Amino acid sequence: MALTQRIGRSRHRLILLVLTAVSLLTLDLNGFGPLASAQGFVRDVLHPVTEVAGVVASPFSNAWNGIFNFDGLETENQELDARVKELEADEIRNQADRRALERLLLASGLPYVQNLETKVAIVVRGAVGNFDSEVITIDLGHSDGLESGMAVVTGAGLVGRVDRVDATTSTVQLISDSTLIVGVRLVATDEVGLGNAVGDAFEINQGLDWPEDGDLGKLPPVGSGVVTSSFSRYPAEIPIGWVTSASSPDGGLSLEVRVELANSVDDLGFVSVILSSGVDQVPLPETVVPNTIVPPGIDPDDIFTDGEPTEDGDGG
Repeated sequence: MALTQRIGRSRHRLILLVLTAVSLLTLDLNGFGPLASAQGFVRDVLHPVTEVAGVVASPFSNAWNGIFNFDGLETENQELDARVKELEADEIRNQADRRALERLLLASGLPYVQNLETKVAIVVRGAVGNFDSEVITIDLGHSDGLESGMAVVTGAGLVGRVDRVDATTSTVQLISDSTLIVGVRLVATDEVGLGNAVGDAFEINQGLDWPEDGDLGKLPPVGSGVVTSSFSRYPAEIPIGWVTSASSPDGGLSLEVRVELANSVDDLGFVSVILSSGVDQVPLPETVVPNTIVPPGIDPDDIFTDGEPTEDGDGG
């Protein structure tokens, strides 16, 4: 019985203490020093109790929010995810726009073309497949003044030539096509020759001679420029590329020059067409080797030259 009374009195004291603490904490008497001290004391006393209560209640609070606010959180996450994807798409579009602008500026900036009309074209179909890997399609045709054979370029240099022309589109034969022969000039030595793509490189393999005296200093230096020549079917001085090597494939008779192309034709977005048909390709003079075989039984001194007897012969 005594124990029950003591427990009852303890409960009353605890209730009284709590009520007193609440009263002190809720009073707002500015500038009243004793009350402020009492409030601080009560907060210090009750701090462990509030910490324990917060820890105990936290799982229940989280569970409550998770159960009753789940749909709202899911919607918010979906909105945030959609916004992130939208920002990523904007960045991709911005990069694409910058790349397209760079391509356009490269295609239209032609410092080597003077007094020649040009038109910028969009590449509507790139080089694809095994059979059309050296051909692209552009969005200009007969209605835009295009003709077969016109040079197609960018600011970096020659891309190829207009091949087939339709009303509003045209196909372009790329310089990487081994069947496209281009008349070129070596800037360093002013020699001219004919070249074409061989594998991944461009070779000038017709019309160049190895130095007669064997002076290697007369060879075009590595890194020197190569441009279209004045006898080419294309306007002169269009950049082709840079010399990477010079050698003789036949032991010192002819000269073969390998060139790194200035233009990459693998990823073209815009090109320019020079509205000038140029001239037909001028073939280089062929070296004619006379037949020096003398039939058996004939003295070479008895052979007539241009219908005249030799110095020792009588012409009969």
